[in-house]
Amino acid sequence: MFIINEISNEKIKVSISEIEVNELEKLTGFQFDWENEIDFEVFKLYSKKSNEIHGLISIARIFEELRIEIRLIELSKVNIGSKRKFSRIAGILIAFACKEAFSNGFYGFVSLIPKTRLIEHYQNKYGFIQFGKHLAVELKSSENLMNKYLSND
Repeated sequence: MFIINEISNEKIKVSISEIEVNELEKLTGFQFDWENEIDFEVFKLYSKKSNEIHGLISIARIFEELRIEIRLIELSKVNIGSKRKFSRIAGILIAFACKEAFSNGFYGFVSLIPKTRLIEHYQNKYGFIQFGKHLAVELKSSENLMNKYLSND
């Protein structure tokens, strides 16, 4: 997996792992209070070389509904907007949730409740479909996201 430096166009190798509680307590560069997500699974996307955290995602496994719910997703402040440092972060985090959904036998079913202003963005960029207040991807859309964002190409 890789993110792209927006200035140099360099590919930077990244990994995803569950974040440790002590890391949440020391977290800087993020708007949300991630310690509030301590009862859920929180994963970090970080550079392999520098260990810099570029993005976070909190997920809940809803076994009775066969889906992964993205509770919260956030990019570090330097990676937001038109002057962002790196791209592909949100796509990788969403694709990771899709991979987890397949691993759990949920057929790639991932949902989230977006901020209203982001609905079109999730639909156009990531292939989400609206179901009431929820947006969701599954099967082919999830596979497409995994192929695009989780590969090393």
